[in-house]
Amino acid sequence: MADPACSPAFLFDLDGVVVDSNALHVASWREVARRHGFACSDPEHIGKCGLRTTAVIRDLLRWPVSAADAERIGFEKEEIYRGWIRADGLPAIPGVQAFLAEANQLGIPCAVGSSAPRENVDACLRALALESAFRATVSGADVARGKPAPDIFLKAAAALGVAPERCLVFEDAPAGIAAAHAAGMRAWALRTSHAPEELAEADVVVDDFAALSPRAVQAAWTPRPS
Repeated sequence: MADPACSPAFLFDLDGVVVDSNALHVASWREVARRHGFACSDPEHIGKCGLRTTAVIRDLLRWPVSAADAERIGFEKEEIYRGWIRADGLPAIPGVQAFLAEANQLGIPCAVGSSAPRENVDACLRALALESAFRATVSGADVARGKPAPDIFLKAAAALGVAPERCLVFEDAPAGIAAAHAAGMRAWALRTSHAPEELAEADVVVDDFAALSPRAVQAAWTPRPS
């Protein structure tokens, strides 16, 4: 078992960290744009930006819709996405299932902290049979502010009963790295969605979990200076 006095808790973003969902997100953005007659420029970036759906619609895509319509269209987009997951599943990020299994064996507290809707978090974890791997899950619906604000990770730490400075965040997006640092946490970035130069603010950058073990992470981790 891990010593809680010297070991970090692990907080995981969802998309690009636990689930390889970018292709489904890109396709569902294209589909909802087609249905409503809107342009969908750079869907590859939109699919992996780590922002809330409504923020994508109003701030990135700048579709000329009201806040209420952005909520409605965003829900429709996510329903398309979840329907495909329920029908066909989705892949895990390489190595994450084994990494989580070992972390649980070592007694390391693990939580999800994602900007995604609660329904997405639940659908993804259910599709990969990972519900029991996490002691807590925090979604974008559970906080007032999404990433890059620190709210999601602070709430996840509180749910685990762990001080923020004792947490290590696994992320794949610049907004998530900024959120982790704003929360006073270390951020390890995975090169699953963004180019290395976009992840330059991370404390450590790795390809994925395939060659990573919880013991190695524990050995390399130090708290972020206050």
